[in-house]
Amino acid sequence: MKKSLTLFFLFVSANLFAQTGSIRGTITDESSDEALIGVTVSSGANGVVSDDAGNYIFSLPSGTQTIKFSFVGYETLEKQVIIQAGDTIKLNIELVTNAKELGTIVVSSSRYEKKISEETVSMEVIKPSFIENTNSIDMKEAINKAPGVNIIDGQANIRGGSGYSYGAGSRVLVLVDDVPQLAADAGDVKWDFLPLENLDQVEIIKGAASSLYGSSALNGVINIRTNYPTSVPKTQINFYQGIYQNPKRKEIIWWGNKQPYYSGGYFTHSQKFGQFDLCFGGNVFNESGFREGEYTERGRVNVSTRYRFKKIDGLAIGLNVNAFVSHTGTFFIWQDDTTGAYRPQGGMDSATTSLAENNNTRLSIDPYLTYFNKNGNRHSFHGRYYLTNANAKDNKSTNAQLYYGEYQYQHFFKFGLNLTTGIAANASQITADLYGNHYADNEALFLQLDQKKGRLNIVGGVRYEMFRVDTITSQSPILIRAGANFRVMKASYFRASFGQGYRFPTIAEKFVATQVGPLKIFPNPTVNPETGWSSEIGVKQGFKVSSWLGYLDLCAFMSEYKDFMEFTFGFHPPYAWKPGDPINFTDFAKYLGFKTINITNAKISGGEFSVIGQGKLFGLPTNLLAGVTYIIPIDINKVSLVDSLLKENAGATKQILDSISKIKILNYRYQWTAKAEFDISYHSFSTGFSFRYNSFMDNIDPIFNGTDPLVPIQVVAGIVPYRQLHHTGDYVIDYRISMKVNKYVKVSLIIKNLMNREYTERPALIEQPRNFSLQVSAKF
Repeated sequence: MKKSLTLFFLFVSANLFAQTGSIRGTITDESSDEALIGVTVSSGANGVVSDDAGNYIFSLPSGTQTIKFSFVGYETLEKQVIIQAGDTIKLNIELVTNAKELGTIVVSSSRYEKKISEETVSMEVIKPSFIENTNSIDMKEAINKAPGVNIIDGQANIRGGSGYSYGAGSRVLVLVDDVPQLAADAGDVKWDFLPLENLDQVEIIKGAASSLYGSSALNGVINIRTNYPTSVPKTQINFYQGIYQNPKRKEIIWWGNKQPYYSGGYFTHSQKFGQFDLCFGGNVFNESGFREGEYTERGRVNVSTRYRFKKIDGLAIGLNVNAFVSHTGTFFIWQDDTTGAYRPQGGMDSATTSLAENNNTRLSIDPYLTYFNKNGNRHSFHGRYYLTNANAKDNKSTNAQLYYGEYQYQHFFKFGLNLTTGIAANASQITADLYGNHYADNEALFLQLDQKKGRLNIVGGVRYEMFRVDTITSQSPILIRAGANFRVMKASYFRASFGQGYRFPTIAEKFVATQVGPLKIFPNPTVNPETGWSSEIGVKQGFKVSSWLGYLDLCAFMSEYKDFMEFTFGFHPPYAWKPGDPINFTDFAKYLGFKTINITNAKISGGEFSVIGQGKLFGLPTNLLAGVTYIIPIDINKVSLVDSLLKENAGATKQILDSISKIKILNYRYQWTAKAEFDISYHSFSTGFSFRYNSFMDNIDPIFNGTDPLVPIQVVAGIVPYRQLHHTGDYVIDYRISMKVNKYVKVSLIIKNLMNREYTERPALIEQPRNFSLQVSAKF
């Protein structure tokens, strides 16, 4: 009986197999011939997804079948094929981009490719042509031009989610190809280490994204996606030379007749060698700064590789390496607002100066693996070793090593449900004169579900994390994310989202102990993690007016944060003390300075409007990107104080009442920001401008205003009169013009700060005067 059953099942299986056949092939972009990953190949309710090399294999019943090939950003293609039982048909497909769709394709929010119009959160995308056209020296300069994003002295904030924290910690997580880029010790971004030269696009998520990305994504995510080689080898070379002009105020010029300058360049080459993909590039920069004592000499090389296995469909492995060295002098605060505006406090004497000179070495080694199984589901692993080493001139050195790994699994169900889940872990080893020697590790579990049903997209996710520094362990609550996007009409999309965030303090925020000029910074090993949430409703409306095509985006948002970590000035003795207690004068001088403490609960609400479009102006091809952001950043702990003061002064002038109301505004925030990019072309010529506006920064640390009750004097000279003079906000205009010499070479003239305006982005640090640069770029 058992033998008969076995023979029966073998007979049935053989007949079932004999009634099916298969198609297989490679799917590529029609114009670039680049392999397309994640294309849906379907027939009825069945389907598969193309793998990492654009390959697919699809088993189907014998007979005539209609096969559909669909991919976001491309026109859907249908093919009718006749399947013969037991046969395999080879069918290569070329898909054509659909320029009329709302959208740029993004990955960051859901970790798989999706149209930006279908996302449940606000996103901005920066293309490499934008960075080249504006001659952005590093990634920081490029990202700072995106609507709703501000980078203050190297620290990113999105919609006012952060202020200025003296270089430690970040509420915005920066990634390169989904791998975190924050340093192990200070949790900061090394902007000049990021691969500017090998860029596909930059994706910016506005709002808490901790459910997928974890600690430090409390305020948003900036994901830098790099390029893979296409079937045609590509080489790009870019170099430039720039010079700073004199500022309008002659008394602040310190350089005599020798103008400060900068120069640099980069190159990149990408090529396929059969199943092996190779990209490599380099970047150099040299600057004699416009601030006295500030200079930069740096160089970076990077190599990206990928091998696609021929005998194992869907499997690819790779290794990316980035190496960097630099010698820098960093300016922190001025002497004063007059003749010392571009001179460092403490002068140039090494015994008294506030300048910081460093020799920096950085290295990252990133192995990865991706595997698409026959059903198109995806397994991936990303690893990283990240070394940052800084040797200061005053013999204060820092060596931080980070080890990171993440496994991720994505399952694409037939009924439009996508699952993303995984585990992530990192470990850090820090040896530093500034912080002492410390060890930290972090582990996380995450899961996200995306459901598409007709015109509706729904997203939900959860994450759990644990964090340990030395012997102290803390854990996050379970973080959730939820969102929905509904296509109201053909080009109208409504979205709503809610996300929770969590940020553990960095080693620097806990343990830093140093002094810069007269400013001392003290450690706080007991500082607590901060938590928060953000929500948003918005609408994205596509338009086509005459020759113009683009979209408008309007949204309202709100965020709340608890246990905000900020460097706060005060009296920080090693014993218990509270305001009102007697102070020993010797201790007062010794323990007066900044320290990271959980000072406040905060609420930030506001709105944002942006427009992106391309068309013709006076018959000439034109591109436009513009946005306006307004925020109300409130220190919740000061609301009751402000309310009582307003009642007590109800009969006062409007100016006094406005001044009282501003007490509750968080430090280092611009309530209004506006940004615009405009380009127009004529034959081989192109010209354009960049515009940025920041309203007046109402509140800064009281110690800089001379209003701190402990030290009612100006510790840094000139800040108060300078702010009184520049109290209406600042705008900056950059201008550019370029000419294509031939199909390979382009020459550009870029003028930054065209109006030669004098402005600051944080106290005691004046930004660059007008400068000219000549850029030559070649692509072949």
